[in-house]
Amino acid sequence: MEARQIENWAFARSDAAVLVGMTSGQIGNYLTRYDLFPARPKGKGYHVDFKLADLLKLSAVKAAMKNGGLSAEEAAKALRRSRGPYHAMLTDGYGPDQVPLFNYPGTLFFSRNDDGEYVQFDSADALVSIQIRCWPLFDELWPRVRAQIEREGASDKPPYPGNVTEGIAAFETHIADLRALRWNGQRG
Repeated sequence: MEARQIENWAFARSDAAVLVGMTSGQIGNYLTRYDLFPARPKGKGYHVDFKLADLLKLSAVKAAMKNGGLSAEEAAKALRRSRGPYHAMLTDGYGPDQVPLFNYPGTLFFSRNDDGEYVQFDSADALVSIQIRCWPLFDELWPRVRAQIEREGASDKPPYPGNVTEGIAAFETHIADLRALRWNGQRG
C-alpha cells in the first residue's frame, strides 16, 4: 500500500465526527448550511465521505472558533475559500532548494476584508487577526485517524487493497520528510 492511499482513505460521516470531535449533525451543518465544501454535490442520494484534508479542514474550523472567537458560520465561510490546512502543510515553509517560501510553515492567516468578512491571506504582511497552525492540528488528529485506518484495514473486507501497516509507515515517513523540508530540517 502506498502513502497516497492513506492520505486518500475515505471515512464515513459518523467516523469523521468522532475523529474531529464533532457530532454527525454538526458535520451535516458544515456540509449543507455553511457550505464548507462547496465543490461537493449536495442533496439526497449523494454519498458523503471525508479524507484527511477534509478532516483537517473541519479541525481548522474548530480551531478558528475556539482560538479565534469566530462563529461556526464565520469560520466555515473563511475556510470555504481557503486552500485548507493540508495544502498549507504540503506547500508552506522551506522549498526543495531550502529557500523560505513563507515565514510560518503550515500556517493559515485570516484577516477581515473590506466587507468585514474573514478571508485568507498568504502571508503575515497584512494585519492578521487569526492564525491557524496546521501542523499541531495534524499532530492532534493523526493518532485517531491512524487507529481508525488500522481498525478498518484489519477487517474481513478492508476498503483498500494492500498492507495497511506498510501504507501507514510510508505515509508517516512521507510526513516526517515533508516536515523536515518545510521547517528547514527543524521539527515544527
